[in-house]
Amino acid sequence: MDNVKEEKQILAESLAKDILTLARNSLIVNFRFLDRAISCAPFVCNDNVSLATDGESIYYSPWFILHIYKAEQKCVARDILHCLFHCIFRHNLMEQKLDMPRWDLACDIAVEHAINQLHSPALHAAREVRQQATIAMLEDKLGLITAERVYKWLGDMEISEEELIAQRESFKADGHAIWYGENDPNAKKDSKINLKKIWKEVSKRMQTELETMNKDKNSALVQNLKSLNRSRYSYTEFLRRFGMRGEVMRLSEDEFDQNYYSYSMELYGNIPLIEPLEYSEQKRIREFVIAIDTSGSVKGDVVQSFIQHTHDILQRQENFFTRVNMHIIQCDDRIREDVCIHSKEEFDQYLKTMEILGLGKTDFRPVFEYVDELIRTKELSNLQGLIYFTDGKGTFPHVQPKYDTAFILHNDGYAEAEVPSWAMHLTLSEEDILDKRFSAY
Repeated sequence: MDNVKEEKQILAESLAKDILTLARNSLIVNFRFLDRAISCAPFVCNDNVSLATDGESIYYSPWFILHIYKAEQKCVARDILHCLFHCIFRHNLMEQKLDMPRWDLACDIAVEHAINQLHSPALHAAREVRQQATIAMLEDKLGLITAERVYKWLGDMEISEEELIAQRESFKADGHAIWYGENDPNAKKDSKINLKKIWKEVSKRMQTELETMNKDKNSALVQNLKSLNRSRYSYTEFLRRFGMRGEVMRLSEDEFDQNYYSYSMELYGNIPLIEPLEYSEQKRIREFVIAIDTSGSVKGDVVQSFIQHTHDILQRQENFFTRVNMHIIQCDDRIREDVCIHSKEEFDQYLKTMEILGLGKTDFRPVFEYVDELIRTKELSNLQGLIYFTDGKGTFPHVQPKYDTAFILHNDGYAEAEVPSWAMHLTLSEEDILDKRFSAY
């Protein structure tokens, strides 16, 4: 009897291996940009899983592969691509503590949406029909569908764990327990391989190939890659770019030799040969302009978040002069409000009473004309720079101003603004503005 089971197991493993080889070849033929990704995750037989990946291998049960092949032949290639997209989007390599049912569903939705938009007959599966209503609703709510955005939205909706698990059935193709180190046979093992680096390189190369091949730049796959691979900078550090050198009352430890000072005090009877320098130069923000695009295409809560975060950065003493001359300008196609801030107390009061004004069209030129006038009238005498918070959908000036300019773009990747070459720019999502990737922690 045992011999019969062993023979069946051997046969199942052989057939499953052949099916996986066919599926892999189908992916390579239909999607040449996947060659590197496929080579990075070899198949490993493991009866303790159905189908799963830790980024180093794709583990499969032969019997599970035979089962899905019998039900839907094309579904094998689709499920393998599902695993690969998890790795390419680095869903399995998150370091933060997550709500696992919510993250599982969010990742599966993002991956299945990207697969659906490839519009390939080789990847057709019956579950696509069951996914349509959910995906259509999320496209309407979120625009760009990424695991991070879906995760946040699911949290905002306060969907129960039972409902999350139930909804996942229409999107599920693999198991995710291995991501979290659950179940000893499948637990994510310690490895000297830098999986995050490997898959980051794979995703960047894939993005380059897709853009070179002029694939649909608005497809879910391309947009996920662009959102994932774009450089992320700290807005805190970016704001310091607009700092200035200023003398502040602070001990300069770098220019003070403590040993020499102590020796002279001992040798000459409390008579120092050198006094500690009382001043040091530090970057502090003194005079600059924040222009807030309050046109109809910019969400009010996003504007509030940006102002609040700017306030929080400036509240830190090391970044803020005791007195400042900061103009906060609300504008759309004209100047709606200009509030001059001279201290942190005034900034606090502004936040309490701030109202969003405008909601018209976007034209950046009136702000630059207005700031030029403030300089001409000496209202601004030492302007360090202009920060313009916007979605980038407007008319830019043709002439470069005489002061540094930075556009902080609230743009999650669909239509990138063509910022003039003379201006710095930083693209931030709402999560970036708040210096967090998820809202749950």
